Amino acid sequence: MDLVDKKLGIIAGKGLLPSEIAKLHLKNGGSVCIAAIDRDTDISLIANYPYKHFSLGLAGALLEYFTENQVKDIIMIGGVSRPDLKSLKVDIIGSVLMSKILKEKFLGDDNILRVVADFIESKGFRIRSPKNLLKFDLYENTYITKTFPSKQDKRDIDVGLKLLRNLGDLDVGQSAIVYDGYVLGIEAAEGTDNLIRRCELLRKDNKGGVLIKMSKSSQDMRLDVPTIGPDTIFYLAKHGYNGVGIEKAGVIIVKPEETIELLNKNKLFISYL
Repeated sequence: MDLVDKKLGIIAGKGLLPSEIAKLHLKNGGSVCIAAIDRDTDISLIANYPYKHFSLGLAGALLEYFTENQVKDIIMIGGVSRPDLKSLKVDIIGSVLMSKILKEKFLGDDNILRVVADFIESKGFRIRSPKNLLKFDLYENTYITKTFPSKQDKRDIDVGLKLLRNLGDLDVGQSAIVYDGYVLGIEAAEGTDNLIRRCELLRKDNKGGVLIKMSKSSQDMRLDVPTIGPDTIFYLAKHGYNGVGIEKAGVIIVKPEETIELLNKNKLFISYL
């Protein structure tokens, strides 16, 4: 089922994404209730939405909160700190979840999130991807820049798009930078902002090139959705790039109004792939 239920539960971690997802769902006519994770959720960002505090170990209380609010669909969004399992307070259901995590203690954070997501689904809930909401938001009809890609920019976007699609089964990255038909860099562990910085040094000229960003085919879109936002645009402008191409319904624009304002201010374009 592609549609997300009107009542959406959000397990909110760090950063802006939980509030962006809440705003997006309300815009689409839904309602939300948020489980705010102690030490991670920025309450100032979600204060206008229904929310309740939870420790990660109180999984039973958290799921009961969603049940009381008639929630079946849940989105897990934002970073979550790895808990100190020795001092973590747990309830009965939380102790079962923690035992599953302990069995996988050598896994990375992403895989631990999958353990949590699978456990929640085993209790009758559905972990949904933010991508399900993005399908109905249609950024490309709402957030348009005054600057448009040139013919060369479009060719560079096509090169980057083909590259990322071919690399989709490899856990390499979500972004690439292409300049004048040449691939300057592919995102690795350093993240998008550092990719932007290092590729500036590889250009022949002081200006030019395009950032292309999309989800990987191997990516668990329930738990890890690519994003761009004002910080991305700041670095693109600072280092002299022409614009950015993002996958339709595959990339979240954090603070979209501010992001478009920055793009226009710096005469950069956004293209939806």
